[in-house]
Amino acid sequence: MLSDKDANAAMRTLPLLVLALGPALLHAQDGDPLKSAACGDALAALQAARGGDDAATQPLRASAARTCLGGSGTPGRPARVLQAPIAIPAPVITPPSVALPMAPPTPIPPPVAIQRPPTPTHCDIGGCWADDGTHLRQVGPNLAGPNGLCSQAGGVVYCP
Repeated sequence: MLSDKDANAAMRTLPLLVLALGPALLHAQDGDPLKSAACGDALAALQAARGGDDAATQPLRASAARTCLGGSGTPGRPARVLQAPIAIPAPVITPPSVALPMAPPTPIPPPVAIQRPPTPTHCDIGGCWADDGTHLRQVGPNLAGPNGLCSQAGGVVYCP
């Protein structure tokens, strides 16, 4: 942070600095060459010769470019209108020469019938009769089918 004394000194030197650099900045920017009288004369001569031969206007065009824009007046690279169009060949897509044989579809196997477990329809002292016609014997608290003890879940009996 500047003290008050330093700030006052800086404020006094700023106008002096601007006055010293002002003329240098004014001379750095010369007049616009496009608005000069020589450029106007060159453009007027070019416009007057426009209706005639293109070979006659080419030197006037180079002179106007040199006067108004600076440089040598010759193009550094060819104009876009002088370039040949770029030709890009069309893509060629060839189908495969040998058609691959398609494999025959694999047959879907028929659905397997799931045998549902027997359901006891009515019971007596000796056991229960199932809805498929088998008799399940009562062995203690359990039922036994033709292949061994059965398990019960709700009203469905699962026998081995």
